[in-house]
Amino acid sequence: MVTHCTGWAMNSSGLCNYHWRAWRAECRSSATPMSAAQWAPHQPLYLLAHQFHLAPLPQLLRWEVLYAVQQMDQWVRALEPHWIRGVISHLTTADALLDAANAARLTKPHQAAVRTLENLQSAARAGYSEFSGITLIDQDIIDLRVLGLRHSVSGKRRQLPGRVDLRAVRQPWLRQALRHWVTTARPTTEDFKRTFHATTIASTALAQRADAGDVPAALTFADATWVVDAFRAARRQDGTPYSSSFRRSLLGMFFQLIAYGRRCGTLDDLAGTFTRVPVEHVISVEEPNEDFIGKAIPESVIRQLDAHLDTLGTGNTYGCRDIAPDARQLLYRTMYIVLRDTGRRPLEIVSLTRDCLENHNGQPTLIWDNHKRKRHRRRLPITTSTADAIRTWQACRDQLHLPAKGDRFLFPSLTPLSDAPHISSTYLSDALRLWADALPQLHAEGTDSKGQRLIFDRSLIYPYAFRHSYAQRHADAGTPVDVLRELMDHKSIAMTQRYYTVSLKRKSEAVAKLSTHVLDQHGHPSPSSSTAYEMRTVAVPYGGCTEPSNVKAGGQACPIRFQCAGCGFYRPDPSYLPAIEHHINELRADRETALAMGAAEFVTTALTAQITAYQRVIGRMNTHLASLPASERAQIEEASTVLRKARASHNHALLPLTPARPKDPR
Repeated sequence: MVTHCTGWAMNSSGLCNYHWRAWRAECRSSATPMSAAQWAPHQPLYLLAHQFHLAPLPQLLRWEVLYAVQQMDQWVRALEPHWIRGVISHLTTADALLDAANAARLTKPHQAAVRTLENLQSAARAGYSEFSGITLIDQDIIDLRVLGLRHSVSGKRRQLPGRVDLRAVRQPWLRQALRHWVTTARPTTEDFKRTFHATTIASTALAQRADAGDVPAALTFADATWVVDAFRAARRQDGTPYSSSFRRSLLGMFFQLIAYGRRCGTLDDLAGTFTRVPVEHVISVEEPNEDFIGKAIPESVIRQLDAHLDTLGTGNTYGCRDIAPDARQLLYRTMYIVLRDTGRRPLEIVSLTRDCLENHNGQPTLIWDNHKRKRHRRRLPITTSTADAIRTWQACRDQLHLPAKGDRFLFPSLTPLSDAPHISSTYLSDALRLWADALPQLHAEGTDSKGQRLIFDRSLIYPYAFRHSYAQRHADAGTPVDVLRELMDHKSIAMTQRYYTVSLKRKSEAVAKLSTHVLDQHGHPSPSSSTAYEMRTVAVPYGGCTEPSNVKAGGQACPIRFQCAGCGFYRPDPSYLPAIEHHINELRADRETALAMGAAEFVTTALTAQITAYQRVIGRMNTHLASLPASERAQIEEASTVLRKARASHNHALLPLTPARPKDPR
């Protein structure tokens, strides 16, 4: 019998099926076959998929690997025995686990085995350091895996190599403060990465000062200002500047490190004048350029994504080891539908509760929590199709056996190893990225100079972009800004108005397109150049106005009080069609009210004349549009949408009123 063989002996020879077949094959090919008892002691073990053994290794190496595997089990989510078997097969001739030549024995196709060996070596190295009395706080090269740092949101264990060389921080006192912070505060990996980056920026700045910043007691307020200026000018490796919010975050993290060192006593020698003054040491928030405000995914691209919805959630996504493939695909499909149709932030989606649906007057409503503003139990009207998608997932979710800590959440954590009760928004982002990158070519709106469709940049597809798409969809549809503010749950209406803001380039293109389709009060074509259209025309509620005094006053000084239908300076274009139709309905309502009140005949006659005049403009404008090719009509409609959004952002929907001036008491 093979020593330590885990297989059951299935025959009289005392061998398992695997070794019995191997013995029989050797007997048939050998001129002098051996008995099973003679053959078995020299054979290797037969291991199942979840097994590995250390018997082939020398005794010292065997104990090193055993210790390292025990430590590594605390770092990774799951040990992979077949990778460890690959490592062991290359260590049989080694003397020690930390032998530098070990990794060289593993060829390039075995990258997983190389990473496993690096993990084992890190564990062994940490064990030797601890045995030798060298603590982590005394080392310049630290291993985040040994520290046990975790991700901030998901709580999952680190799986990637995490050795960091702190010698990038040039000043010994600053390096010691960083080392003490990471070993005692045990931050998340994201916080450590940003704080370490911030510390290197400050260290580089201090190295240019007197004494290279090596004497903490000699630092002054001017040195602190010098460091703040370095953060103001911080740039990426490619030379592009960081966003103002990211630079503010880095600056805050560096001075938080300084404050932590002062509290813990590790920076007692640091001069008190090296401090941050909130009034002077600030990085102003930079408003984005108007041309780059919009980050919404175009509706045409969303339709292309919807056509491949059946592939979302496949591949190496979170949950592939925890639930069946069909359930996993339904999980991600539901999150995508809710994200697309509701415009909520990613964290607000993944943290929805199981009872997030309720009916209000027969219409489905989504109950969600605004974590950013700490406003909970908010209600959002949703479509029936969105509610049906949620109910389908709820029915599937009830059949799954998942960790109890996530019982109250619609999208619970799928593994007991996670500290978070619900799925991390990071997993949703990763799944969308994996899905978008695997899709066929996506086309953007418009064509190039050769008439070919433009290619859409897949990097613009990420969870938060669907929130912009939701808001832009409503803005394009003419939803009043105050209503959209409630739907988005914005604190300030100024934030909502950004979605009604159109870039200067798009607005100029729209003006150029519509300037050739302007009509006069009688519905006759009155085209002009785009420059004249902008300079000699002012927007009024139901069209453009070319009356000089009104243009000069910015549309606030109409001589006949905005009776546009009877004015010779009235110049409507196709972008005003919805506004004119709405005004006709208002005039009809006013006429019915006047008739009911028994108003004088000249009142109803004037209202009827206005209705007839506006109807004539609409009729001739529709006739003109119908005579155009379908492609040109589509371009006009797109340009009209752009200009309607521009006017909505400036509140031109209301008639300007001139307040009455009080009489002079004299």
